[in-house]
Amino acid sequence: MQEITKDFSIQGQKVLVLWNWSYKNMGDELILLWTVRLLQEQWKDVIISAYNPSWLSSFFSQFNDLKPITYLHEFPKGIRSFWKYFLTKRKEELKQYKDVDAIIIWWWEILTEESKSSYRYWNLWLLPLLKKLNNIPVYLMGWIQIPTKKNNIKFFNRLLSKTKHIYARDMESVEKLKEYWFNNVDFFMDTSRFAFPWESISKQGTENKIALINLNKNWEKFFDDLQGECENLLASGYTIKYVPVSKWANNVYNDILFKQDLEKNLLTHFEIVDRENDFSAFIQEVKNASIVITSRLHLFLVASYLWTKTKVYPYQMKILKMKKIMQDLGIIENLNWNTSWNL
Repeated sequence: MQEITKDFSIQGQKVLVLWNWSYKNMGDELILLWTVRLLQEQWKDVIISAYNPSWLSSFFSQFNDLKPITYLHEFPKGIRSFWKYFLTKRKEELKQYKDVDAIIIWWWEILTEESKSSYRYWNLWLLPLLKKLNNIPVYLMGWIQIPTKKNNIKFFNRLLSKTKHIYARDMESVEKLKEYWFNNVDFFMDTSRFAFPWESISKQGTENKIALINLNKNWEKFFDDLQGECENLLASGYTIKYVPVSKWANNVYNDILFKQDLEKNLLTHFEIVDRENDFSAFIQEVKNASIVITSRLHLFLVASYLWTKTKVYPYQMKILKMKKIMQDLGIIENLNWNTSWNL
């Protein structure tokens, strides 16, 4: 059985966390939240590079235990963002990279050949840090995938040569990295596990026939399956509510678009259960639900942490990997795991 540890050894005082470029994505926020808490428990000065620093700062303001954080706009990765960065005061943030004592590159799953252009993005994102990479410790977190493409392998090897330690959230990554040649790697549970006192939440009310659902672009091929689930739930007297795990403006990361399509087809309206303004209230809603139906990894994880019955449509390997971790930890005994579809 896997062991959960909170030992998280990071050298240096000023620690830069290179965050995933995603925006308003619950999974990213929860992983980052506990990563920050772990660092602040060690009295580190935390600096976060984020897509939208003002929004992230506002979301984190509801967690009163957090100490002050320095937020930076992420380094641009496209032509439009390049001009927006260098023609405004944002470019002045570059000087803060000079004082960084350590770097955590987290949400490592995006540096994967499953995600289009992720290697190009990371090459650009690390440009302000090229000189620092040779002189300060670098840490990686999350899923680690060994690349197969020639140019990606070169970049991967170069970065590993500058990496002090890796905290991988699945044992497969640990084993494959050691087989590859990198030995300074340990299993470290997805930090969302510690982001909230899940055990303190008690179910309110009895026999709540409430279903929480979610759909995202990666699960689009299962739209008809979810619609059928909704029809059966409504016929059985359930109230269905919709959870927008990701709320970015584009079509790929805007879960609200699928809510609208479902409502149109079912001739009904779903109340939104959102975590943005009151995360504690959101957690209570998940706890009170009879079932959660989702393909989003971290809605599945939150429901599992709260022991809410969950049905999952896995669309990426990361979900299947986390299923095994959760089983090894004994957290998903009541999970209704749907495995009748291939990735």
